[in-house]
Amino acid sequence: MPSTIWKGQLTFGLVSFPVRLIRAARKERVALKYVREAKNGRSQDRDWVETDEPRDDAAADEETPRNEAAVSSLAREPGAVISDSPSQIVPVRQAYFSEGERNPLPPAELQRGYEVAPETFVVVRPDELRSLRRATSPDMQILRSVHMQEIDPVFLETSYYVVPGTGGEHSYGLFHRALTETQLAALGQLAMHGREHVMVIRAGPKGLIAHTMFYVNEVRANEEYAANAGDVSPKELDLAKRFVEAIADTFRPEEFTDKYREQLEALIASKDAVPQVKTAAAGTTNTPAKVVDIMDALRRSLETAKIANESRKPVASAAAPEKKTPKRKA
Repeated sequence: MPSTIWKGQLTFGLVSFPVRLIRAARKERVALKYVREAKNGRSQDRDWVETDEPRDDAAADEETPRNEAAVSSLAREPGAVISDSPSQIVPVRQAYFSEGERNPLPPAELQRGYEVAPETFVVVRPDELRSLRRATSPDMQILRSVHMQEIDPVFLETSYYVVPGTGGEHSYGLFHRALTETQLAALGQLAMHGREHVMVIRAGPKGLIAHTMFYVNEVRANEEYAANAGDVSPKELDLAKRFVEAIADTFRPEEFTDKYREQLEALIASKDAVPQVKTAAAGTTNTPAKVVDIMDALRRSLETAKIANESRKPVASAAAPEKKTPKRKA
């Protein structure tokens, strides 16, 4: 059974009923850890090497745990654990180091600080951080209702299924049906995990679904590229619109799978009992894109889409009768 993230009362107007939130989705990752190779039962001795080489997060393995702690030099040096000879792979502990020092710092000496200027920090003590944490709300108060179309999906953060508590099934069903028939969503506020969240609750196909939302200052609206379609010709636009309409189809999420995760799992399964860590493949060189005739490309795309759309049409059956197109009046 999924773990409960929050439990309390959902209140809209004078109606209140018990609910709990469970996470609706989560990223599935293959758990990879930092390791090093120990030949003949002994770890390889290497001097600590300071490096300022930036990490390419876009190209780095996303399955590797990330944090700001310094790790051992073997874990940070590419290819440090590659070997075809018999060896033992041992895990690597992470540690914090002061700049210019070799010995790791004990946890008791670690503090949290904010860099207000280059090399100038303001220290925030643990008791000060604890005093800022919000107590978990016992209830979620609905503030207003809005049309879901008004909310840009970029504001949606984490999704939760809302599950009614014992005795709240009738009120839950009432609220779900009200949102369904009005085609509105409910906005509310909730404090959990030490912070206050804005929540939007909408009617899903079967029950209520809640989303925590980013605040306005967290959405990087200035980074959005502004499209300029002023020089688009009417013919180009007509072909583009026809192509978009031709490829229109029902969204089926089961069609899409995480190819990287599947290949990584297959790679791990194919390895010997003693795992080996491989270096990343050499980067590929970028080649300039070919200049194409956009009108010709749109025409060919439209033809291809029409063929694909015809092949997707289901065969008429008793379970799924074919829809008849109404005749147009002359």
